Amino acid sequence: MFRLSFRVVSFAKMVMVPITPPCHCFRDFPISEKAYYGIGGEVRFFCTPSSVAELGKLVSWVRSEGMPLAMLGLGSNMLFSDINFPGVILSTERMLQFRQVSELEFFFEAGVENTVVAETMRHLGIAGAAWLYRLPGRIGGTVRMNSRCFGGEISSLASAVQVLTLEGSLVVRRPEEVFLGYKHTSLMHTGEIVTGVMLRFPGKADPDAIGAEMLDHESERLRKRHFDFPSCGSTFKNNHECGKPSGMIFEELGFSGAREGGAVVGEHHANFIFNTGGASACDVLKIAGNMRSAALKEAGVKLELEVECTGLFPRNLLDACGSPYQVDRDDSSKGWSGLLLYPNGVSGIKHATAAFPRILIEGPLASAARVSVTQLISLHEARLQPDKPFLSWSTALKPGEHVFLPVPEAPRGAFIDGLWNYGVSELFIGNGKDEGRYLEFEMTPAGQWVALAFDGARKRAEGYEVLTPEPWVDGLRLQTLEGSFGMSFSFSLLEKFFDGIGDGVLSLQCASSIEGGTTDLFPSWHNAPVPADFHCPERFFSIALS
Repeated sequence: MFRLSFRVVSFAKMVMVPITPPCHCFRDFPISEKAYYGIGGEVRFFCTPSSVAELGKLVSWVRSEGMPLAMLGLGSNMLFSDINFPGVILSTERMLQFRQVSELEFFFEAGVENTVVAETMRHLGIAGAAWLYRLPGRIGGTVRMNSRCFGGEISSLASAVQVLTLEGSLVVRRPEEVFLGYKHTSLMHTGEIVTGVMLRFPGKADPDAIGAEMLDHESERLRKRHFDFPSCGSTFKNNHECGKPSGMIFEELGFSGAREGGAVVGEHHANFIFNTGGASACDVLKIAGNMRSAALKEAGVKLELEVECTGLFPRNLLDACGSPYQVDRDDSSKGWSGLLLYPNGVSGIKHATAAFPRILIEGPLASAARVSVTQLISLHEARLQPDKPFLSWSTALKPGEHVFLPVPEAPRGAFIDGLWNYGVSELFIGNGKDEGRYLEFEMTPAGQWVALAFDGARKRAEGYEVLTPEPWVDGLRLQTLEGSFGMSFSFSLLEKFFDGIGDGVLSLQCASSIEGGTTDLFPSWHNAPVPADFHCPERFFSIALS
């Protein structure tokens, strides 16, 4: 039976009401059931969003509630504290969509397991992914850690990384912005959450040859007894300056078979610490701290912890292992480690003051296009100068691509009722409250456009039943450049329709409709309706303006 969680909403009457995350969740969940190590206490909320829209709402909700937040991929590189976690741990396990963008390029949501990527590429006869086979983890975590093995490294395949910032923006990072070197990425410092990755593979290959390579990798893992007991794989990163792997250093120092409670150093790979039964997080950290100390004192090698500690731990154990933390304000002998948000909603990341223009959402659309929505000025400035351009929507095309077909026979920049019968890029803007009121804008690369207003799903708003440009022209500007097209919108235009943007939240959805009835969505939806219906404002991506 689940125990309800409560918060005080009136100190005068001490009224207690249950709080519920805005996505699928489990309360008082034993995180040991998800962690590879089989270690960890209960978590107040274990949340599994199924889309980036749900993920964005969840992060915003956690911040508003002031709860600590941590991230879980497959739990294959994480050591959770034995102490119960008083906040939210989010998992991408339900974000499993992937699609082929071109012959050798694929987009995978963060929750897809590494082995699924490898098996999919083998089935298609595409080389470059065999090293991911039986590599524990999901592709989002693999990107975050810049994982590597058997000569492969994820940075060599990634052509773009889609992330959700802690401020709520959904943006695409270039590989050079993300990957900083050996098992090191900017994501470890920014707190950005990987939501998906575009992988570009080197070429085609014989599926049987790929399968044989995958089996060779699996055999090597079995030979080294990687799967005998629960573990997180390598405990420490290699220090390449010393000229030998960490496992060899620990073996030479005599740590093979060393034990602390139920935690035992591997006999066949001395950089692995196994849970042979009943091990606690403290057992693992004690033996890891001893290993790191001995490597420095006896071998002169400083090693960096690869396993990520998550939760509240004794500070002396974190110090011994070299794991960063924030001191707990209620018990200075303990520290919080591995969190995206710390208790009371404090971020462990130092953020610069919001700068404009600020990208709100950015990502792929219709295979050869990229769409973005940008906030041009702050809410404060927009309220002072409401007729200035406030939001900008742009669709950029790859050179030489002609995606949005068929093309209407009409002058450039014409307002066309029924434009949805042609190849168009579309933007939906809602009020962020799932109340059903939203705007729809459509545009072609030649600048033909149409705008609609709705009071509910496909229910045209009063006064907007007949489509004309007059309600829009004062607050809307068309933008057509070489290789891109879009619109900008004034604050007064949006505020008029939404009766004020009081809490500074909007919801956004981009879409495309092209020849043959082919449609696409960004951000994508989990279990999108068939046939496609974009008019679902409750599924739009909500974002707080600044």
